[in-house]
Amino acid sequence: MKFKEGFFRILIVDDSLSMRQLLHKLIDMNDITPYVFDAKNGKEALTKFQKILPDLVLLDLQMPEMDGITTLRLMKKMDPSVKVMMMSLSGSKNDTQDAIKYGACDFLLKPFDRNEFAFKVIKNLREKANEDKITELQNTTEMLDEKFSKMSKMIKK
Repeated sequence: MKFKEGFFRILIVDDSLSMRQLLHKLIDMNDITPYVFDAKNGKEALTKFQKILPDLVLLDLQMPEMDGITTLRLMKKMDPSVKVMMMSLSGSKNDTQDAIKYGACDFLLKPFDRNEFAFKVIKNLREKANEDKITELQNTTEMLDEKFSKMSKMIKK
């Protein structure tokens, strides 16, 4: 899929249609990004994940077919840099620890405050943008180091 540069991509994964619609509406209301996609379960999410390569995933913990932790682990294997915010009605200490252990950047308990939701989404997207910029700069530095090394060898000959 082709996306306009400069816009974030968000994937909402929740088995509840009303929750997906609410999250979509909150993202729209805060004018965060026009690129918001959704999936009703982990299996569908993984298929969409590969196509859209989201910057941020809002992932429900308890879903039929494939739970959120399994989905999180598979997404992180596909793209270790993706930001994943887990969501749950019942956030036990073990659930939260597992989510963080497997790479979630945040954990929201439903129902959550709309302002807190918007703040956390924006915070995690900013972190993702900063991390991507650092990676880009590191890659540029490595490429320049390599070119400089080759030029130095040529000059010595």
